[in-house]
Amino acid sequence: MTRSGTPQPPRLNPLKIALGTAVVAVLNWWLGGWITPPEGEYRPGYLVIVVALLVPGFLGALTSGLAAGHRRATHGILAALGMFALEVIWGAVAGDLAIGTVIVRALGFGFGGGLGGHVAGRIGYRLDSRWKAPDSGAGGSGAAALLEVDDLSMHYRTAHGWVSAVDGVSFDLHKGQALGLVGESGCGKTSVAMSLLRLVAENGEFRGGQIRLNGLDLLGVTEDEMRTHRWSDIAMVFQGAMNAWNPVYSVYEQIREAMVTHFEGSLTESQIRTRVGELFELVGLSPAMADRYPHEFSGGMRQRAVIAMALSCNPQIIIADEPTTALDVIVQDQILKELKKVQSALGMSIIYISHDIAVIAEVTEVMGVMYAGRLVEFGPTEKVFARPRHPYTYLLLRSTPSITGPRRALAPLEGEPPDLLDPPGGCRFHPRCPYATARCSEEEPALEVVEAETGYKVACWNWTSVPVTLSKGVRS
Repeated sequence: MTRSGTPQPPRLNPLKIALGTAVVAVLNWWLGGWITPPEGEYRPGYLVIVVALLVPGFLGALTSGLAAGHRRATHGILAALGMFALEVIWGAVAGDLAIGTVIVRALGFGFGGGLGGHVAGRIGYRLDSRWKAPDSGAGGSGAAALLEVDDLSMHYRTAHGWVSAVDGVSFDLHKGQALGLVGESGCGKTSVAMSLLRLVAENGEFRGGQIRLNGLDLLGVTEDEMRTHRWSDIAMVFQGAMNAWNPVYSVYEQIREAMVTHFEGSLTESQIRTRVGELFELVGLSPAMADRYPHEFSGGMRQRAVIAMALSCNPQIIIADEPTTALDVIVQDQILKELKKVQSALGMSIIYISHDIAVIAEVTEVMGVMYAGRLVEFGPTEKVFARPRHPYTYLLLRSTPSITGPRRALAPLEGEPPDLLDPPGGCRFHPRCPYATARCSEEEPALEVVEAETGYKVACWNWTSVPVTLSKGVRS
């Protein structure tokens, strides 16, 4: 089990530890001659400790830690202590082992090694993740994915047991791509989004899987390291714009706080003010409105301001969780157009989360359909709407009115989603599925590719039984 915020344990590599130990040994030998010059004048005691102990320990740890990678800072500490262990062994063999000297050298090498290992961890982390150049591909099947979610499982602990909110979800997001997640309320869409940011509630626990951003597993980094990715690499437009703002601070102050935190003092107040003004203009707001408080904005304005805040640190990915909820249809259309304009202008990737399939159809290129915590269908949006393979998607579309094509009677999606405290065996949709067979209640279908050229996937034993048309004579 991997709990949110817990780093993966390092795998020790003896060769890399030996490299650091060799650096300590060489420096220790060289500095030994500096401390006791030929004329016999010893250097001051504090220089002996700082130069002859801390410096070799620090540099040896730094060498070993960087060679091992940013989650391998343990190598650096072991490399420094490795030299100390060799000195103890040599002193014991030669009969020249002084306890006082042993303690001093242990503290010196250990402290220097700990400091060097920490620095190696921070430098290596930034080299491996923060400054790693993302793939410039457009998002085709042959391009490397910007975000890879692999078999992600996240459960909530409740008074009545564990709720499997996200269960074995896998998908890829490419640079510049718009991906949609759709499904009924409670199917796990928002839980997936919060998992990507590692912002799940205290009772949430990751049961398995990986979330890789540019190859870095976000479930394997510390909370401090993850904090550097939030907003600067992955940002979120939260559901309910009013609740996303602190009512006692102006909108400018709240956007400024995010920028100051992530740019670490590299921007002046004038530059921040200019940047906020540019973001407001980008989302269709007057820069003069930035100093207002959230309650002085209308619903649509607040949502635009949330989008501006999400863009403040130039993220690679934006997650839009129900970005048009509680807005009238005219403002909904305006917000969606703003998001599409921003994505096109900045070339970023967006994950849209909605129970409104009309929104997903309008703004995404690929989409996934979720049901009861699982991804049951995934493919190009146009193909999913034209020919749904999973019975749940088919019935969902049948229950949705369309303004194009001949008139047809709507068919309600009967039944209720399952209780995720005790989900049904096999396919979780089988109690509501008109195409279910005995196998559906006994065996869980995997999400498998059914169209190789587009990567179209479906998790259903009987997907070939799903009708090609939504109603007789009417193509979806």
